[in-house]
Amino acid sequence: MWGALGERYNSSHTVLRHTARTAGVMVWVVLTYNSRSTLTVMRETLTGQRYVADILRSHVDHFLNGLQEAIFQQDNAHPHSARVDQDFVRHFQTQPCSTRFPICPL
Repeated sequence: MWGALGERYNSSHTVLRHTARTAGVMVWVVLTYNSRSTLTVMRETLTGQRYVADILRSHVDHFLNGLQEAIFQQDNAHPHSARVDQDFVRHFQTQPCSTRFPICPL
């Protein structure tokens, strides 16, 4: 990259980018046409077991059982496609998600 003398470290020509690994935070919620569940904040890595225990059993099961004709939809993220997750959601009506297009429109 070429520039005028002294402009190499000019902040207006610098793009800051975070490159170190940091712990992720996930915020999760159930959304419906006229209501939502409480927000769930997860600070550790989400595994299939944690997804079932901390989200599906704690929030989705109770929430969906209170709705008539509810359809449960999730993407194909690894925790969502684990066997423990698939066994749990088997008793809900689900909307399948394409493996080719993992982000599905509602």
